Amino acid sequence: MEMAHADVASLKQTAKSSQKELHIFISGKTGVGKSRLVNAIVGRDVANEMHGTNNITSYRAAIEDREVVVWDSPGLEDGTCNEELYMSNVAVKLEAGFDLIIYCINMSDARFYQEDKNAMKTLTRSFGKDLWKKAVIALTFANKIEDPNGEDEEAYFKSAKDFWQQAIDEFLSAELGIASQVRRDLPVVPAGNYKKLRLPTTEHWLAELLSKCLSVTTHSSGLALYQINKNRLKFSCSEDMAATCSSQSRNDMPSTSETSSGADDSGDIPRETPLNQKQEDTFLSKMQTAFACVVL
Repeated sequence: MEMAHADVASLKQTAKSSQKELHIFISGKTGVGKSRLVNAIVGRDVANEMHGTNNITSYRAAIEDREVVVWDSPGLEDGTCNEELYMSNVAVKLEAGFDLIIYCINMSDARFYQEDKNAMKTLTRSFGKDLWKKAVIALTFANKIEDPNGEDEEAYFKSAKDFWQQAIDEFLSAELGIASQVRRDLPVVPAGNYKKLRLPTTEHWLAELLSKCLSVTTHSSGLALYQINKNRLKFSCSEDMAATCSSQSRNDMPSTSETSSGADDSGDIPRETPLNQKQEDTFLSKMQTAFACVVL
């Protein structure tokens, strides 16, 4: 898919006028890598540490003229809180809702632990079944999945991912009554670390995660997600479009003083996110649809 020169400029201009706040709700047990994951998604060191409290906590950062608000739910998955009071507090603080929820599970865990199941039940009771329409399951620490026999790494990795895909699907169906179409559309995405972006099933796990996050957002929040990542996205596109994207990115790139928390200071958060052809097609299709809806 190719986007015309004028379309790129129009998309960027429309993205600038999209919603001014992006609310991301991230959930998962302590130590599952939530802060590093959300920092990777927004491209900035938004959340330094996500622990040390049993109250829902927000982290805010201004990125590309957008207010990014990350909500963390420590204690919910660890069974250390009064569930009723906790969720009452969550409901008050998230009265306006959120644009995207990412539930993190350690891919190297031996099984689907009851703590995660209980947390998913609680979240569904509090926000309703439609919660899963704007959710992504991130399988963190995916770099640790290795064939102990050193034989077929790709087959072993696929088997591990299939295990989680099936376990989560069966739980959402049997325990939460989530509709089959919603379960089929729910992305389950392996996520590794910053220094090893390639996994056995993808060349760049962050590009895949961003693509899947975009797929579950509304048109307006999708444009906002694009806006905060536009300088990092690298399209495998035509020369004309590549030149347009490159020129626009240089013009929009914050000054050195504005990015003082650079890659080294942010735990080497990737500065570039190259999209493969499938990811690019998905991304541009979503953006063009969002652009048309916003214009209309």
